Order: sequence, then C-alpha cells, then structure tokens
Amino acid sequence: MKRRKRWLAAIMAAVMSMTLAACGGSATSGGTTAAGSTEAATTKAAADAKAPAEGGKTVITLWHAMGGVNGEATEALVKAFNESQSEIEVKSEYQGNYDDLITKLKAAMQSGSMPDVCQMYDIGTKFMTDSGHAIPVQDMFASTNFDPSTVMNIITSYYTVNGKQMSMPFNVSTPMLYYNKDVFKAAGLDPETPPKTFDEVLEFSKKIVESKAAPVGYAQAIYGWFFEQQIAGQGKFYANNENGRKAPATEVDFLNNGAGLKIFETWKKLMDSGYADNYGSTTADTQTAFFSGQTAMIIESTAILKNATASSDFEIGTGFLPKVDASAADGGVIIGGASLWMMDNKDEAKKNAAWKFIEFTTTPDSQANWSMSTGYFAVNPDAYETPAMKDFIAQNPNFTTAINQLKATPVNGYTAGVLSGVATESRKIFNEAMEKTYDGTYTPEQAVSFLAEKVNAAIANYNSSTK
Repeated sequence: MKRRKRWLAAIMAAVMSMTLAACGGSATSGGTTAAGSTEAATTKAAADAKAPAEGGKTVITLWHAMGGVNGEATEALVKAFNESQSEIEVKSEYQGNYDDLITKLKAAMQSGSMPDVCQMYDIGTKFMTDSGHAIPVQDMFASTNFDPSTVMNIITSYYTVNGKQMSMPFNVSTPMLYYNKDVFKAAGLDPETPPKTFDEVLEFSKKIVESKAAPVGYAQAIYGWFFEQQIAGQGKFYANNENGRKAPATEVDFLNNGAGLKIFETWKKLMDSGYADNYGSTTADTQTAFFSGQTAMIIESTAILKNATASSDFEIGTGFLPKVDASAADGGVIIGGASLWMMDNKDEAKKNAAWKFIEFTTTPDSQANWSMSTGYFAVNPDAYETPAMKDFIAQNPNFTTAINQLKATPVNGYTAGVLSGVATESRKIFNEAMEKTYDGTYTPEQAVSFLAEKVNAAIANYNSSTK
C-alpha cells in the first residue's frame, strides 16, 4: 500500500504537468478548475460513500466529463437506469473536462474517496490499469451472465490489457473524412466518390483549387490522435512490444518501422503543394474552415457529424479515413472517446451495483438512445436493429460511413492502439514537431527523430516511476 501511494504521488505530479500543458485552450482555466475544486469533489464523494442507503437502495456515484448535449444524454441514461429498477440509485456528478476529471480522480485515489464508477478517456487506460484502484469489468461478467460479444470486438480491444477487459466502452468515435459535395460537383469531381488515399486527397485538392470551387482543397488539424491513427492505418505499431500490449512499451516503434516518417512526409507534401492549408492545433478552427466553405475536405471525429450537418449550408459527404500507404492490408482505425471504470472502494454492494449500471449502458435500447442523442457509436451491434435507430440512420445516411469503417477495421495489435502512460505528453510533442516541419525548421526526418527522442524520454520517466 505504501508503494502504491508513493507511485500515485509521483504519477500525479508528472501527469498534472502533462495534461495541463496539453489541454488546448484550457491550460489555465482547466488547471484552476481542477485545483480549485478537487477538495470539494473528493469530500463529496467521501460523504456519499458513508451515506446510508436511501429507502433501502444502494447509492453509487458516477463521475463523468460530459457537458452540454452529451451531459444531458448522460443524465437521461442515468435516469432511465434509476427508473428501471428499485434497488440502486446512481448519482451522476459532472467533473469538468477529461483533464479535470483525471486530476480529481488522482486526488480521490490518495484520499480514499473515489466514485464508484468513473468515466475515463481512452488515453488514461494505462494509468487506470497501473493504479491498482480499478476492478476489471471482465471480473463481473459471470455475476450476471453478461455476454461480452454484445459489444463489438474492435471496440473492446482498446480497453483489453493482458487479455482482460478492464473497462466498458462508453462514448466511442473514430476519425473519418468529411467533404463538401457541392464543391466536388463544381470542381468536376464525383460527389459520391471521396478520395481513399492521401495521394488522391492531393489530386482532388488540386482540381478543387484550380477550378476555384473552393479556396482550399484540404485541411487537417495538427493533432497527435491523427498521427496515431495514420500509423495504425499503415498496419504498424506506434510503440514496441506490440504497442505496449505484449509488455510495457519502452520506446517508440514508428521511428524504426518507417510509419512516422511517411506521415510527416505526407503532411508536409500536402502543405507545400499550395492546395491544402493549416489552421493550427485547435480542432475547432479547422472545423470552422470546413463549415464556412473555406476548405472542401477535412478529417475529423465521427462524433462531430451531427454538428457538422447542422452547421453547414451545403451537402456533406463522408468517407473512410484516407490511407497514407495504399498497400497496407492490416491497417484500420483506432477508437477514441472514453469508457466506464469500476473503482475499488472495498464495498461489495456498491461493486455489484456499479456493474449492474454499467451493464445497463450496453443494452440495445440504451445504446441506441445514447448514439442518437450524442453522435457517438452504439457499441452494441443490436442497437442498430432497433426501429428508432433504423429510422435515425435512414435520415442520417452519413452515419453509415462511420459504422462501415469500424466494421471493416481488422481486430489486431495495430488497431488496438498504443497502451501508453504518456499519451497526452506525446501528442503535445507531436504538435511541436509538426509545426516545426510546416515552417521549415525541421525536415520530416529531423521532426520524426525529435518526436521519437522526446517520447522515449517520457516513456522512460513513466516506467521508472512505476517500478
């Protein structure tokens, strides 16, 4: 126990600096929010844990990071569960953004005041596993005869560590191509045929700009998630030891396997062509350029599809994420988003209650309602067979692209994604490397070497803190 507390203290200090540095435009406000409200959040969780059951019910706490429309959908899901039975009461508590949430959870781990269920973003998976404070959801399957095949394998593979499913996928998305069909028509391109490779993206962009159909053919935010996706798309590992899933990663693999260099060269070639543009690392800026008709194509999360459709006055088309290497056969997309974790509060009744809530979130109706409300994937394939979901997809045919891309992705170590304790810091370093590539400070070779060196140092630091 003393070892665990020392480890948590070291990791908390390290990761707080990483997450605050990487948190887009919220580094200052996010840090203040996290520091200013951690004590209140953990005190409330402790009070809830000691509170007697209400009306004979087992009361459990859910911490989440879903705001706005997604927060409303989360509350609706909790309400539906509470009304579906009379033994358990779930109290949901919004903790701010993902970085706020993980900071508060680390404090709660140290103080012994954790929630019973906690949403955690995908890149927090290794931390959660290494913490020793989580109960693997797979340990609960037999208690309710849960059939794990009700959740798509390509989705659960990300959250499976050492052969055991650690958490339950909750809000799931992948990247895909968005394009302006009106611009395609004006440029003489087939509006029903999006580019499948980045060579085609460049070819299409040239026609779009030279025909004056749009000022910019293609744009993508400088975002480390896209880098990770394009490595997986080549059927290559980001890190050694099979993405850190055979054994803890000790260094990156993208330097030696050539995948990283191909990506830097591809992005640089697009920018230097004059047919693509860079709107920076704030993804909302690239989205705005697309919504306003400034650029004809972008890659973005499937989760923005509803907003993209509502925000654009032109017909949107969607396509699979273009490939960097057209010959790659084993590649595909990696899921993003977050999952639900069971926290080990040493309370059998709360543990069983937490699992029953998590299991409820996977039912076809729950998933259908969640997907239609938020735009995230339904993780249970049976959800797509519900009447409501069939009607939704008929009215939103672009959603089929996202579903088909996920189904077409092979389940393997490449598409499971990298298991890393320094993913947030790595993405920040990638942003720096790509910006310096665009402005000519680094060649693609220098940039990928810089990235590898910095990420390797971060991995070594993390690994030393867990010994």
